[in-house]
Amino acid sequence: MPPPLPSPTPDDAPAALAALRPLQLLSAAIGMGALMLTATRILVDLPVHTEPVPPSWLAVSIVLASVVVATGVIVVFGYSVPSLPTGLPRENAARTSLHYFGSTTVLRSAVAELPVLVAFAVSFLATPHSWLPLLVALPVSAALFWWHAWPSPRTAAAVEKGLEAEGAESHLSETLGFRGE
Repeated sequence: MPPPLPSPTPDDAPAALAALRPLQLLSAAIGMGALMLTATRILVDLPVHTEPVPPSWLAVSIVLASVVVATGVIVVFGYSVPSLPTGLPRENAARTSLHYFGSTTVLRSAVAELPVLVAFAVSFLATPHSWLPLLVALPVSAALFWWHAWPSPRTAAAVEKGLEAEGAESHLSETLGFRGE
């Protein structure tokens, strides 16, 4: 029987924060892109049209389709990770788990921003040219981002489920400081 693992100490908190903080900053930077695109598009159109121009149904349909596609991609591929081999040393399992969590977090963040990117393009391409499709896409993208992309105990548990599919311990939640060891 292996010796019991040491209990977490207050000294472990900086290590967990050091692992989690870069992911949070990167996710926030990706998420801010959607907000900046929306603000830029509105500012470009304000001097031209004092009143908002209603969007075409085609533009809104394309944006809603991109929301469905983004949601599907996140749910199907955003948490897909290979399972860890059994018998992997704790340090290697934690490092590998953190790598997979980071890469899937970036993937989910980028895909959550997809509806805003589509709405941005549609706002210039569809006639009449209107920034209002962005007001459809932005809240949905923000919700997708908050629910699926922001590093949280829920997203860590979802990735952990895939990593531990064959019975290996990933130690991901402990490494990120979401759960005591």
